[in-house]
Amino acid sequence: EDGKAAAAAAAAAAAAAAAAAAAALPPQTTTPRGPLSDASTWHAEVDTASAHAEDVGKEAARAQAGLEVATAAASEAQQSADRQRSAVVELERSLARQRAILVGAERDAARAAQHNADVAEWARVAQADVQAAEERVQRARAEVERAAPRAAELTQVLACCDVRTLSVRDVCDVLLEVGLAAHEKAFAANSIDGLTLSRLEGAQMRMLGLDAPADRQNLHRVARVIGASGQLQVTRADLEHAAAAAGASTSAEARDAVLLAAWPAANVAAWLEANRTPRSVCEKLLAANVTGEQLLHVCDLDLEQIGVAEVRDRAPLLFRAEEVRERHFAALRSFFGACSPPPPSRTVAPTTTDAATSMDNVPEPPPYFLCPITHRLMERLVLAPDGYNYEEVVLKLWLASRTASPTTGEPMASAPLLPNLSLHSAIASWKEQHHQW
Repeated sequence: EDGKAAAAAAAAAAAAAAAAAAAALPPQTTTPRGPLSDASTWHAEVDTASAHAEDVGKEAARAQAGLEVATAAASEAQQSADRQRSAVVELERSLARQRAILVGAERDAARAAQHNADVAEWARVAQADVQAAEERVQRARAEVERAAPRAAELTQVLACCDVRTLSVRDVCDVLLEVGLAAHEKAFAANSIDGLTLSRLEGAQMRMLGLDAPADRQNLHRVARVIGASGQLQVTRADLEHAAAAAGASTSAEARDAVLLAAWPAANVAAWLEANRTPRSVCEKLLAANVTGEQLLHVCDLDLEQIGVAEVRDRAPLLFRAEEVRERHFAALRSFFGACSPPPPSRTVAPTTTDAATSMDNVPEPPPYFLCPITHRLMERLVLAPDGYNYEEVVLKLWLASRTASPTTGEPMASAPLLPNLSLHSAIASWKEQHHQW
């Protein structure tokens, strides 16, 4: 910008000098001014003007040279300014890139900080899970240590091969062992012992919370397996040995009845169809994944629940299942009775009237102390509308599927059920005098 200003000033000075030179020239005339002396004067003035014009020309040349120098300087300054402008633009771009890099770095740092926080939280949760797992392991070990004596006692009780001898506590332990722990509280609250368990039907099991057919079948299986083998579970090897023993003296059908418990649903459906069961029924059983073990313990409610709606279809199937079940458990009783030593004597008090037959020196309780349904001493008794006393839970289970009195057979309402405190006290006093009961 300074170069441009200097050039403009030089040009203005040259123009002013030229104008002054032109003004100094004498005016041109066509008429002589006077005598010869005037001509000499005029020539002298002309010479002076010419010299002055030459000076002006020289000054103009110098001004022109200055103008050229100034123009060159201005051009150089313009180029320098362009270069500076380009440098500024590049610097701005560089700053923008640096700013973007800084923003990205800040974003990465924020993500890294969040990741570190997440890792710390995960580590805290994992540590808490590890501690909880260690606590569960410790509780499980303590539970195992506490359960070991009880398991030995339960094994001794089961060895009697009679589910009716199980106490309420025994039944609850059995539920834990066979995966039905969720129903333990309901069975304990209703005082379900072995005798009651052996007589439970499908509807009564549903009242106790066993809504799934597989759960009801599992409980039926356990009760029957205990009665046949004195165990909670029969292994595949035991079934094969029992089947081999049955096949040695009977037909292949008897062997199939034993091995049926190990069959998958597809084999069961094929076997039933081969035994003239309608294909539609076989397809429903296969869709419900009814295995051989479940078929052995199926009841009418189970078949209705899985879609076998027609009575004409359920009745033959139930008859077939009962027939196979009898052969199955007869073979198991024969096998386990032949290969097992006699069960040890129980250290727990008998809980059924069957056990009372071995106590010759113990007087029998009065008949009115016994529940008309279970024929056992009553513990939580109620007076029913028919005028008889019953074990409360047993009567409720009875009335869940029936409307007749268990004693008279006459129609009976399900309420009111009144506590009989005087009879309860009499039974308690009698039991104190006869500890065997």
